Amino acid sequence: MATAFLFPGLNALLRKSDRHRFLHLPEVQACFRRAEAIIQERFGYRFSFREFLELPAEDIYSLKNISLAAVAICCIQTGVARRLRDQSGDPDWVMGCSLGDLARAVFAGTYTFEDAVYNHIHFTRSIEGIDKIGRNIAVLAPKTAPFSVEDYAWFEQNNVDVSCLTPRFLNIGGRYADLDEVERHAKNKGWNVMRILDYPVHSRYILPYVQAVENDFASVHTEYPRVPIFSSLSAQPLNDPQQIKQEFLLSITKPIHWSRAVQKLVQDHHIDCFVNIGPCRSLKGLMREIPVQAVMVEAADLIAGAMPDRELAGV
Repeated sequence: MATAFLFPGLNALLRKSDRHRFLHLPEVQACFRRAEAIIQERFGYRFSFREFLELPAEDIYSLKNISLAAVAICCIQTGVARRLRDQSGDPDWVMGCSLGDLARAVFAGTYTFEDAVYNHIHFTRSIEGIDKIGRNIAVLAPKTAPFSVEDYAWFEQNNVDVSCLTPRFLNIGGRYADLDEVERHAKNKGWNVMRILDYPVHSRYILPYVQAVENDFASVHTEYPRVPIFSSLSAQPLNDPQQIKQEFLLSITKPIHWSRAVQKLVQDHHIDCFVNIGPCRSLKGLMREIPVQAVMVEAADLIAGAMPDRELAGV
């Protein structure tokens, strides 16, 4: 059986029960301790991830704390993936969904844990004003009417950037006025809309913030991966360290093609088992909507030694 580890994105800390799921693992505790030491050594202040994870979700996801939320997720995912590696060996592929790319790269050996912690905080310190540009929304179409070619053409004409997570679930980033128009259009089409973030990640409108750190980012070091990496942005393998570094820099400005990437892993690389690294279960729901023949299992089940729920990922 060919296996891929999947690393969820920023919503991994929304539920308190998810935040606590893996805190007992020594590997996760070790990652937290090391990250806290880096924060104190490099940025000069004491920080406790355990205390941070007890905050309300709106505080964890506030603009001032978003880089710390990202590091917390990276710590949990890195610890979980290392535990699974020690139990069963490396997977055939790894793939991240948005922020999941951070722990994905650390686990694959292309990016050191220390660099992941320092660089993510360092390069996201100057994002003041990013919440004045626009936001992210999720748009869900009815089961009987997934998004059509005409729908995607409409989105393009209205200057928003669309991440296709499943055939009927999109993450859309854009400017406020453009997204207001999307919401009006969604009401006419019978689509459900949910507001996600108050800043437009995975959209072209973040590009000025990326360009501002581009010269400094040139010093970031990446290695060849020891575990094959698959990109959910390009839906292609990532092999070259320079290519990996470039995707790190630009990932926040480009849409995710999650559905296509999952299908490519199954069709081209014969993956028939996906493992959700967590801590959230969001990818499990998405996988039910993607038309592939594969099973989806939870890292928590594998770590506990329980018989995993090997439900069909797609149809």
